[in-house]
Amino acid sequence: MLLNKPLMLEPRSFELLSLYKEKQPIFKNFKHSVKNSVGEEKTAIIPIHGILTKKPGTFDDFLGMTSYERVQVQIEEALIDKKVETVLLDIDSPGGEVSGLFDLADFIYNARAQKKIIAIANDDAYSAAYAIASSAEKVFVSRTSGVGSIGVIASHIDQ
Repeated sequence: MLLNKPLMLEPRSFELLSLYKEKQPIFKNFKHSVKNSVGEEKTAIIPIHGILTKKPGTFDDFLGMTSYERVQVQIEEALIDKKVETVLLDIDSPGGEVSGLFDLADFIYNARAQKKIIAIANDDAYSAAYAIASSAEKVFVSRTSGVGSIGVIASHIDQ
């Protein structure tokens, strides 16, 4: 599944994925099943949580994963909603697939011409998630959040 594709993933998360012989990630943290919502202050909140993939899967919410395609659809909906003034990218991710990442990053960057788009590292925005965050107008990071992990690590696993 994920290990047969190029990834932009924080190293500790890669090690976790690499432990499973069947290449099926098992996630302990199920808090990522947050739905997007429009708050009182005319802000669309787009959750970008867990491992990031190009295409949505049936169990994404259960496994704590988010697809680039789903994020783009949610942003498109916020852009056409006249009640929404600001799009908030709520990011908590170690990163994910390379495929589809830069298309989403370009889309977000260009969408800034239509509405204000800001990102918050809530708690982590590593690797591919940081690429998404950096496409926003502003990125907010708390003192306990983690961001970055930009670079290349090549790894091969014999099975």
